[in-house]
Amino acid sequence: MTDDRVIAISLFLVFITGCLFASMLTSPDLHDGADDFYTEKSPTRPFRQGLALTGDFISAAGVLYLCGVVAVGSYDGVLLIAATALSPLLLKVWLAERLPAGPGWSLGDVLARRLPAGPARRAAGIATLAVSVPLLIAQLIPIGQITAALMGLPGDEGEIAGIALVGVLMLACAAIGGIRGSTLLQIGKTVAFVLIAPLLAVLVLAEFNWDYGQVLSQAAQGSGVGDAYLAPGQLFGTGMTGRLDTLSLALTVLTGTAFLPHLVMRLSTSPTAEAARRATSWAVLAICLLCVTAVVIGYGIQALVGSEALREAGPHGGNNLLLLAAALDGSDPNNPGGTGTLLTFVSCAAFLTVLASASVLLLAGSAAIVHDMGRDRGSPPGSGPVHGHIRARLALVAVGVVCIGLAVLGRGADAQFWLTVTYTEAATVVLPALAYGLMWQPFSISGLRWCVYGGTLVALALLALSPGVSGSPDALFPDADWSYFPLHSPGLVSVPVAFLLGRLG
Repeated sequence: MTDDRVIAISLFLVFITGCLFASMLTSPDLHDGADDFYTEKSPTRPFRQGLALTGDFISAAGVLYLCGVVAVGSYDGVLLIAATALSPLLLKVWLAERLPAGPGWSLGDVLARRLPAGPARRAAGIATLAVSVPLLIAQLIPIGQITAALMGLPGDEGEIAGIALVGVLMLACAAIGGIRGSTLLQIGKTVAFVLIAPLLAVLVLAEFNWDYGQVLSQAAQGSGVGDAYLAPGQLFGTGMTGRLDTLSLALTVLTGTAFLPHLVMRLSTSPTAEAARRATSWAVLAICLLCVTAVVIGYGIQALVGSEALREAGPHGGNNLLLLAAALDGSDPNNPGGTGTLLTFVSCAAFLTVLASASVLLLAGSAAIVHDMGRDRGSPPGSGPVHGHIRARLALVAVGVVCIGLAVLGRGADAQFWLTVTYTEAATVVLPALAYGLMWQPFSISGLRWCVYGGTLVALALLALSPGVSGSPDALFPDADWSYFPLHSPGLVSVPVAFLLGRLG
């Protein structure tokens, strides 16, 4: 019982128990309807709403991969972090003024304010699932690997067991706590990372005598490419295609992150536009702080861990933060399953991130099925039937089981691919649907269908023909090659096409 791994696992289990207990404390009453499962009864204060919004922004995959992208991509990674930092400003300036203006809380409710309720909600439900499912898969793959490493589960069987374990706990927390439980977990996640991220940045700087220039120099040396590491083009190459690919990914992250359906759901519940603006202001401050520290942490990962360990972890490995924590603990950076105080706390924070983010995504997917696409479609908020929470929980479990299965099958692919799918779908479908639906009076249900269904087909077709699916070692199908579209992120093409389809419809 004095072995380091036993102590780490014990702390981890205590942490999981605390998360489940918090979900139980906030669980809605069993006699409540589905609306109480998806929405909070009393208006949320702007500061609390802002913390929850921050948690919605910094999903598990975003936290784990943004630092990794900086470590691997250097300048290109910093560009993506800048796009992430600007995204909540877009939410504040544009959506915060318009979303609290009417009743409802789902994406379908927002689009049904000016369009026929049934068809609008169906289209919104499809869009919500198309965005939420790949983001859930992106959450499960890295945290499943982290859990397997922490508990000493070897090989592919260990990864499958880790993904399944995380998935079951995720489903339990979401099904028990509902929106109140997920909000509490999101707030806890935000507080944890607001404390841990600056601490990691300070520890990185302390390793190099508070000289950030030395951090950059050591990162360039450890990258194996020298001074070229600090130049653009590390992600997709220095040619015109590579630069367009980086630009497309940055624009997709900027627009897609701000228009994720679960963000729309949360901001729609603000009582007034002023309350929504104040909540997003808190989110902007917290996200900017986290993005600045992510730049320091990202270069610190490359400087302290080195390119060889990063290559073994994957191109934008989801355990890069754990590699850094292991290095700062004095452990072997090539063994993320090693134990240490900092490593254990970072693992717990990463696990909390997944529980919180996945809970919100599962609720969004469940609402899409039950509220937007189900037989209660069109019923006003607050009129949910008694025991409607049963259908809500069943839909939530169904979405979760599908995502767990897909995560197990697609665990060999770079999880960054699933993030690209999410942000591309959000920017291609949700952005033009909300832009037209909230601002353009002549917009019709035909335009919405063309925008949602046509935009989804265009985005998925371009992604299927991209190097992220085939033709590269880290593709979804690395042994095949049908990559006729040269960009990993097709947002530069798919977003304008979706706007055009909506206009034509």
